[in-house]
Amino acid sequence: MPRGWLWILALLGGALAQGYQVRGEVVYTAQAPIGTFSGVNRTLQGEVLLDPGSGSLSGRLCLDLSAWDSQEPLRDRHTRAMFQVERYPKACLIPERLDPDKGLLYGTLDLHGVRKPVAWSLELSQGTQGVRFRARFLLRLSDYGLKAPRFMGMQVWDDVQVEVRGEGVGR
Repeated sequence: MPRGWLWILALLGGALAQGYQVRGEVVYTAQAPIGTFSGVNRTLQGEVLLDPGSGSLSGRLCLDLSAWDSQEPLRDRHTRAMFQVERYPKACLIPERLDPDKGLLYGTLDLHGVRKPVAWSLELSQGTQGVRFRARFLLRLSDYGLKAPRFMGMQVWDDVQVEVRGEGVGR
């Protein structure tokens, strides 16, 4: 897949250099002693600018942390409480660069008042109106000062699998 990146960047380089409006969703998969569960948040939006020559990125992609939907209202309330959405309403990624040879996106994740550098596995493909993307990574809740929800004496595990997917449309 990394070779495909170069083709996409070459094909869409002009549009990327001018910027992309990004929309998408984030899906989490968490585990607890009673099993695995997931939720989705469809509020990812922002803008990304790419210098196709260097692979450097700028921009900001943000997610409204109050908009999680796991099909279980109590779980969603616990998730919002964990994120302390009244105090920290958004999580934002500040993208910095792409490494097409390694298939990685580098940036800084701002979550729960903590900013940390990240390197996420990233796949790109041509979409109907732009570039589709999918990033996957493991998020350790405690790295961001988050306390995993606890219910009936059972606590969600600290490591949560996260997938970010969406599309960037040239502007």
